[in-house]
Amino acid sequence: MTAGRVVIVGGGGAGDAAAFGLRKNGFDGEIVILSADPDRPYDRPYLSKEFLRGEIELSKVYLHEEDAYSKNGIELHLGQQVTGGSLAGRRLTLAGGTEIGFDTLILATGGSPRWLPGLPHAGNVFTLRSLRDSQAIRDALQASARVLLIGAGFIGAEVGASARSQGKDVLMVEAAPVPLARALGEEVGQVYASIHRSRGVAVRTGTTVTEWHRSGERVAGVSLSDGSREEVDLVLLGVGIDPNLQIPIVLGLPTEAGGVVVDEGLRAAEGVYCAGDIALHRHPILGRAMRVEHWEVAKGHGGGVAGSVAREHAPYSTLPYFWSDQYEVSLEYRGNASGMDELVWRGERDALRFSVFYLRDGLIDAVLSVNDASTNKAGGALIQSRRRVDAAALADPAVDLVQLASVPA
Repeated sequence: MTAGRVVIVGGGGAGDAAAFGLRKNGFDGEIVILSADPDRPYDRPYLSKEFLRGEIELSKVYLHEEDAYSKNGIELHLGQQVTGGSLAGRRLTLAGGTEIGFDTLILATGGSPRWLPGLPHAGNVFTLRSLRDSQAIRDALQASARVLLIGAGFIGAEVGASARSQGKDVLMVEAAPVPLARALGEEVGQVYASIHRSRGVAVRTGTTVTEWHRSGERVAGVSLSDGSREEVDLVLLGVGIDPNLQIPIVLGLPTEAGGVVVDEGLRAAEGVYCAGDIALHRHPILGRAMRVEHWEVAKGHGGGVAGSVAREHAPYSTLPYFWSDQYEVSLEYRGNASGMDELVWRGERDALRFSVFYLRDGLIDAVLSVNDASTNKAGGALIQSRRRVDAAALADPAVDLVQLASVPA
């Protein structure tokens, strides 16, 4: 495709990667990004780590210099909320009634943080999704001694690690008996919780907030289901996101399991693609539909869609990947699996240098690594090979996984 107008809804990692990817792939038509965010696209992983801790300044957070968009012929419209549209008419409607036409549409609308029933909207209660959220939390941390994290997922854990590095008292409250057990398995979840406990975080699992105690416009404390009462200065809610499906639904795109149904090449309808958090993608290697809420996946989707739009529609086969740095612990995960799969451990669990392989019917669907990047990379090659592997070989550190992956199936 070498002409026409591509409209991208969403200015996050997926939308930004799609826009610049189109130009890299030789697309010479119009490119328009409609972003509801008031800030130009930024590198979201910084928000819970380096930027939150004050280790980098604002200029380092943005994905590109401000003039990079105009230099590449990309129209970037910030603070623009899309409210409706028509696929048949090839147009979108913006808040205020303005309409914009498109030849190709890329939807990368992301998600919105969930809110707990009964949680008050108070001046010291935050969610973390946007740059401005991170700026507000960064400022509030300066005046806070006691931080309460609701949810022990990756956002809460990264903020907790950042707060501990600044000497804050951190209480992490998680409703599940073991953090991340459904996704990573109970044993991995227990290791994950122990990492935070060993750094001084009070991790309360199987626990919920039963009452919020206010003082003026702030939450001053909470009563917990274990019978305790805790005083707090800052509350971060990290219980996941809800995909932003309003526009796909208005446009009549098929939705299922919290996402927009797309084919192997991330196409939802003729001339319409979805990327990032909203895409329920049938992965051509793993052979099943999945929706993944991670930054690297969103960026990869954007680049994949760009290639399909600018050149030829093709399956997007890059494995899902994410990483998380907490304290001196570097975690990487490739593939897509469930904590209910067969888990095979390799390495030194107590030394926090290990990998865990997730097997289903003898095939590796995912590998999680802690301070073990080389094994994670080799594990990715094994996943892509779709070869059956012996669990004992995976667990044996004397077995060369790179060589194992290169042996014909």
